[in-house]
Amino acid sequence: MLGSNIEGEQKKLDEQQIAYFDSEWAVDAQVESFLNLMNDFMPEYPKIILDVGGGKGYFAAKINAATKCSVRVLDSDMKSIDTVNERENPVTGVVGDALNPQIVGDESVICLNLILHHLIGNHETATRQLQQKGLSVWKDSCSYIFVNEIMYESYLGNFSSRLIYEITKNKFLSMIGKMISIFIPSLRANTFGVGVRFRSHEDWVSLFTESGFDITSKISGEKEPVSFFLRLLLIKEIRRDSFLLSKGG
Repeated sequence: MLGSNIEGEQKKLDEQQIAYFDSEWAVDAQVESFLNLMNDFMPEYPKIILDVGGGKGYFAAKINAATKCSVRVLDSDMKSIDTVNERENPVTGVVGDALNPQIVGDESVICLNLILHHLIGNHETATRQLQQKGLSVWKDSCSYIFVNEIMYESYLGNFSSRLIYEITKNKFLSMIGKMISIFIPSLRANTFGVGVRFRSHEDWVSLFTESGFDITSKISGEKEPVSFFLRLLLIKEIRRDSFLLSKGG
């Protein structure tokens, strides 16, 4: 999926944790949002669509089928890339690091689907810098960045998403979380001990701006069910929003 370091080592998921996220469950909504956001830019798009952290290429294959554009998957998991290249479609896969990718120069649109929240450092400052770098590394090398991310809206500003980060990265709290997850399916995302850094809509927008991008257009996802346990974390609303970013002025 990811890689590299900034202000200390990036905390990475292991193979078993990565495998948990290897599914098609969110792909159709991501593809629909991508096509809707890119519709106005079809005449100029694109040389190459690059799906960063694209796993086995589920999203890439559907985008290729819908647009007939060339699509490439970049992922650090070699098994996933082997699967991409074994499939009978024009999508190609390359092994690479989301934070230090080999930029070929033909990339026109970069896709970051549910990837930024997995860029985790040893503390919040490092984590924010990693997420910024995941975006800014492409600032001078593409026309647009498509981002699909989870919005955690709290009753208290950015409290809930920060609390989830602190729980999932703390070894002791992660042990408790793993035990609770046996009974609460919503906790089985399996990032315990590594961490996951979701943000509110306002905080994601702030991060995009800090990384040097403007929001060209956006789509708000449907509100998702918030379980009783998540309510205890003061979570008011969960959505998966999509953004089309372009280089800021």
